[in-house]
Amino acid sequence: MIRSKALYLLLLAAFTVAEAGATVINFTGTDPARSFSFWMRATYNVGDMLTNGQLAVAQQTINEAVPAGVMNLIVDGSLRVDAFCVDYFVLINQGNHNVNLFGQDAITGGGRIQWMLLNTLPTINAQANATLKRQQAAALQLAIWDIVHDNGDGFTAGRLQQSTNAANLTDSIVLSNATTYLAASLGRTALGGVVYVNVQGITTSQRLMSDGVPEPATYALLGGGLVAMGLLGRRSRRA
Repeated sequence: MIRSKALYLLLLAAFTVAEAGATVINFTGTDPARSFSFWMRATYNVGDMLTNGQLAVAQQTINEAVPAGVMNLIVDGSLRVDAFCVDYFVLINQGNHNVNLFGQDAITGGGRIQWMLLNTLPTINAQANATLKRQQAAALQLAIWDIVHDNGDGFTAGRLQQSTNAANLTDSIVLSNATTYLAASLGRTALGGVVYVNVQGITTSQRLMSDGVPEPATYALLGGGLVAMGLLGRRSRRA
């Protein structure tokens, strides 16, 4: 944990500069330790991408199993970033994608989602119970989808609803945590979110969002760079 606020800001600034010029992301899949599959009731509109990869030709409501949670991204071949899907109705393919980067306001409720990421994801990452960690990560993804598509109205109305099919009910722990995250984030906002928008067409990828903070392993990389810069500056002054 970085206790120095100044050091944290330096690391964050260095990451932001590095990320701002990024043009390629590599999506390596959903983190198995921080993802969970559960049932949802989703309403697809014409042109939305169904889970079979086909475009919907009419509005239809489907009960379906949804894998959800933290997505692993590698930005420009080196920076590892935790990201979340911000478009339920477009599939995500693994691999490299050319992207444009935007601030959090590029998506509905971006500031609220950023607050939720900054204040919820660290707690999820520290969760000792492996199963609960996976369910909480999935719940965070579900809450994000609800904010983007239904303005955070909960899961009894709108395009994304809890499944009431007796054979395939929405996981109660995922649902409870998602509801808690929505309530906690109501009226909240934060800055710093990064939205990755695919520029290769919706059949390849879609929009993802991160909180703009690199994974711990990246801190070491950036920290080493800052130390090197400091030593170089010291040598320059001595010269």
